Amino acid sequence: MVGPALPDDPLTAHTGSADASALLRHNLMAIADQHRGTAMARHVRDVLAGQRDLSDLERDEDFMGVMRHGVQQYEHHMASLSPEEKARLYAEAQELVDRDEESGP
Repeated sequence: MVGPALPDDPLTAHTGSADASALLRHNLMAIADQHRGTAMARHVRDVLAGQRDLSDLERDEDFMGVMRHGVQQYEHHMASLSPEEKARLYAEAQELVDRDEESGP
């Protein structure tokens, strides 16, 4: 389970909200778990522990490969949706954004 972000949490500073930070933290933990035992997983865990900056991951070729693969999967999934499914997905995303903006920093 991912704990709440601390007020001075660098991930919160990066994302702009505690909710987005928690989601980013959750996803980074999943990536580290899926690639356990690799240098990339150690780099991700260092970021989560505050020992490295998030921007350090941008220079990690393996991490960026995982990101590219994820974007490709997302693009493929989005292309497979009907216009109605896309509209519903966008509406749900807008609700999340609105709720996040209402809750403030």
